[in-house]
Amino acid sequence: MSTIRSRSNWIFPLILAIGMGGISFWLDRITDIKTVEMPLNPTEPKYIIKDIQGEQFDEEGNIHQTMIATQAQQFPQQSVIYIDNPDINLYAEAAPLYHITAKTGQYHTDSRQIDLIDDVSWHKNARPHEPEAQLNTSILHIDTQTQSARTSAPIEYTYGLSHGTAQGFEYNKQQGFLNLDSRVRAIIYDPKQH
Repeated sequence: MSTIRSRSNWIFPLILAIGMGGISFWLDRITDIKTVEMPLNPTEPKYIIKDIQGEQFDEEGNIHQTMIATQAQQFPQQSVIYIDNPDINLYAEAAPLYHITAKTGQYHTDSRQIDLIDDVSWHKNARPHEPEAQLNTSILHIDTQTQSARTSAPIEYTYGLSHGTAQGFEYNKQQGFLNLDSRVRAIIYDPKQH
């Protein structure tokens, strides 16, 4: 009887080890499938996303920005995301501040720059001591790193009761300046004088 017991003590683990070895062998064979990467057609999108709606919140949980677009797509081996009908809202202290729209947009993932193209509208809501403002142009380049915007295209703008046109402009939020490049025509209204 002791002989049978000692055999059962080493037979069961041996059978289990052989069985597990067999299972491991077949699992290795199944998972050891060779894959071949096929190059994607560079003229066809790598992906397309439709009906985009996104929200971003700040550290306190307040809404920081929203974006709506009809479609976004990216092509193989490109760092540009093409966006159709971008509609962007930026908030300050959970209150709407900027509303930006365009027919198309391009987001450069490597530089984090945005190009808004065709019927670009940039609206700024009034704030205490700052009037409502509106800018319209055909193309606008936005650098999210430096928080600046620029264009060499003609612009139309209003700032409170002031309004005008210019050929190009540059705005830098961090440095707090606005430069109208050339051919400036403006009617400036000074609320302190009226």
